Amino acid sequence: MAKFNSYLLGKIRNSVGNVTTCYVNKQNIAKAKIFARKDVKTPEILAQRARMKALTAIVRRALPVIRKGFAGIGKGSPSNAFTAANMGAIVVDEKYNTTIDYEHLLLGNGMLYPPKVSAEYTEETKKYSFMQETQESEDGFALPNDKVYAVLLEETMNRTKLVALRDRGESGSTSYALPEDWDASKVHVYCFATTKNGRSASDSLLIQ
Repeated sequence: MAKFNSYLLGKIRNSVGNVTTCYVNKQNIAKAKIFARKDVKTPEILAQRARMKALTAIVRRALPVIRKGFAGIGKGSPSNAFTAANMGAIVVDEKYNTTIDYEHLLLGNGMLYPPKVSAEYTEETKKYSFMQETQESEDGFALPNDKVYAVLLEETMNRTKLVALRDRGESGSTSYALPEDWDASKVHVYCFATTKNGRSASDSLLIQ
């Protein structure tokens, strides 16, 4: 901090660069701005940041899926709901490297009952076949006109594909071709259901 008098500038109250000036007790005072802040980087904070970074990367690639699977969860955005639900699905080692626990990763979350879907991949045709079982109404937690979706997640490229299947009340098979640049050995397959209006969802299930 420095005190000075300036007959040319008079009373100065302004900021220039990293210097702030003010007029106190009939004197001009110049003070340097403080840009540095204390940032206590505990292991817990660093691990939390690593999880957030990993989940943010998934959100960027899977936003259309997340908007379907986390509709109506809490008062925040679907992205925030996805992040909160999946903190435990990101494993952090002692060097703060992260690994996704795909078995516990949720791509859908809600009060509806999950659909009954199985999946098979045929190498010769490079197609998935999704087989659905008919589900009856169950106290509002499952309705025949609920929409059912499959999700393909390719872990190397961190990409997702949302596949619309049959309504919950229908049975049958739906086929879907794997994108040409995807490695089938790195693909995880999930399914979940939503209400017809898309305002509620079920938890997702890892089916392959």
